[in-house]
Amino acid sequence: MEAPELGPGLVERLEQLATCPLCGGPFEDPVLLACEHSFCRACLARCWGTPTARGAEAATPACPCCGRPCPRRSLRSNVRLAVEVRISRGLCEKLAESGARAGRRRGGRIPTMGCLDPQGEVSRSFDVPTPKSSNTEEDLPEDYPVVKNMLHRLTEDLTLDPRTAHRRLLISSDGRAVSLAPPGSPAPLDDPARFNQLPAVLGAQGFASGRHCWEVETAEAATRGDSATEDADAGESSYAVGAAGESVARKGRVQLCPAEAVWAVEGRGGRLWALTGPEPTLLGTGTPPRRIRVDLDWERGRVAFYDGRSLDLLFAFQAPGPLGQRVFPLLCTCDPRAPLRIVPGEG
Repeated sequence: MEAPELGPGLVERLEQLATCPLCGGPFEDPVLLACEHSFCRACLARCWGTPTARGAEAATPACPCCGRPCPRRSLRSNVRLAVEVRISRGLCEKLAESGARAGRRRGGRIPTMGCLDPQGEVSRSFDVPTPKSSNTEEDLPEDYPVVKNMLHRLTEDLTLDPRTAHRRLLISSDGRAVSLAPPGSPAPLDDPARFNQLPAVLGAQGFASGRHCWEVETAEAATRGDSATEDADAGESSYAVGAAGESVARKGRVQLCPAEAVWAVEGRGGRLWALTGPEPTLLGTGTPPRRIRVDLDWERGRVAFYDGRSLDLLFAFQAPGPLGQRVFPLLCTCDPRAPLRIVPGEG
């Protein structure tokens, strides 16, 4: 996987990695539970309360994130996370210093990424230039490879579920890529889980808790010349990438929007759109990234999309609470020039 460019999206991602889900601040003396979730030791102690006296009946405490029973004796110090938090702080400081220098050179305020609107479901980047930090060795902390590993290991190693694939779709032998099947290809047998109108396929792995991330490579259809803006409004979709709840309809027409348990972005007319309801939202005016990172935070009810190379935030859907059902990766394509591929997880 290519090293991400340094930028505001990387800063945000590192801050998320270093944040305790209980207190919302940087991890202090992090501990790891049997379910693999981590918390500040003091935060978890406050959440669980004082242990019952020895010999008395006591229920096994549960993870505050996923609810899985986690005996107190299973707690162990998360030394690796503590080191990563220290490293991420150092890198964020360097990024801030580099950005400040770039802003001073430009003689103005540093453009920032858009943040989540508490009154709505939209979070998008403003269409303004962002100062780039240098990737030279002197601008990076010595432990930068460890930071890259932090980002890489967030990417799940996922495959697609052929049972759910529309009959016109072809799934690759390794289960990671989907494209339109060549004319004359034999149609698979119908299945209750199979989409019969939407040209879509779900991931074989679903999630009902925790935080998960995967990346999808796209092959955007050829540009449409000077009429790209008009085509973006009137043209048909080439592909859609995102996540879908287990309840998403498999038969008949499916509207891709959060009301139908679908959180996705769509490549159309050489542009990228967030599939908000009742109308889609255009994301900038540039060419869509060739690699899109999907970040699912089940407990927070958030599905966010990032440029897979720069890690700049593209858009985020925000529900009022946990998503309430298993959520699966979703890939749709209806253009022979737009195959999609899940990038193998690293770390």
